[in-house]
Amino acid sequence: MVQVIKADRGPLIHVHYIERGVFGNGIAVKVYGEMKIGAKDYVYAKELKLKTIQVLVLTPETGNHVGYHAQKWIYHKGEFDNYASVDIFNVTNGTELGRQEGPDADGSIWLDFIAMGE
Repeated sequence: MVQVIKADRGPLIHVHYIERGVFGNGIAVKVYGEMKIGAKDYVYAKELKLKTIQVLVLTPETGNHVGYHAQKWIYHKGEFDNYASVDIFNVTNGTELGRQEGPDADGSIWLDFIAMGE
């Protein structure tokens, strides 16, 4: 069952699957889903059902999102309650999008994601 998470501001997140693995003294968590996010928005670890973000893989949806490339920067990797900043680039003209310049009406795009952390 899809769990929908909507923050006060920022992305709309659909969590499809959470995988937890126990290895020795540590617990690794993988979260699979999709998010609707605008350029320069933040994704917090707690919004992804994690205590900390270690890895975040983003893939743009096809359709009207062809020609866009998403990148992220994870702040304070490995620390609790950290976050990632998402930048979106238009590949056709090589420019970075502003906050309200995405292909959807609200300036956002849909991204598939895999997040790993604790």
